[in-house]
Amino acid sequence: MKVLAFSGSNSALSINHELLKYCTQFLRFPFDILDLRNYEIPMFNIDLEQEKGFSAELVALYQTLITYDAYIISIPEHNGNFPAFFKNIIDWLTRIERGFFQNKPILLLNAAPGQQGGKSVLQQAEKSFSFFSGNVVGKFILPNFHSFITQDKLDLEKTEMAKELSDLMESFENKLGSETQLEEKI
Repeated sequence: MKVLAFSGSNSALSINHELLKYCTQFLRFPFDILDLRNYEIPMFNIDLEQEKGFSAELVALYQTLITYDAYIISIPEHNGNFPAFFKNIIDWLTRIERGFFQNKPILLLNAAPGQQGGKSVLQQAEKSFSFFSGNVVGKFILPNFHSFITQDKLDLEKTEMAKELSDLMESFENKLGSETQLEEKI
């Protein structure tokens, strides 16, 4: 069982990427963190696809994604929805294979500077990922992100959020462990 973690942000100072790194430190399963900014994917256009097909970078990203058994995805909220950067990548991936998530477990995260957090984007992700054969097994929202920064690092220790996150990570790992045991029996 190997987990791929990535953020839907293209910001070098992404608070969602920081939350992702924070969460993965608690994983017992092997994981990799992928930076989607390392892939130069053009803005989706059906004419471009018909003229040039799929770029080598897109195919490489797709090939990387499908080799993992589960995903942790931290998605920023832009106007109640996915950032255009992330939506574009999803649009391209679905052109290669609509069900590219292949029913693998997905843990959704969101960090937001405001008090409401990114509820809308995670609801949108949960709904739309099902169209791509995504199996969302948990969600975590960290509102007021900057109030959890201590000495320039995210620190949820001794907060109510620490217990919520700990329980979620344990539940996620239990689901991954159950799937591993099921695969071994088959």
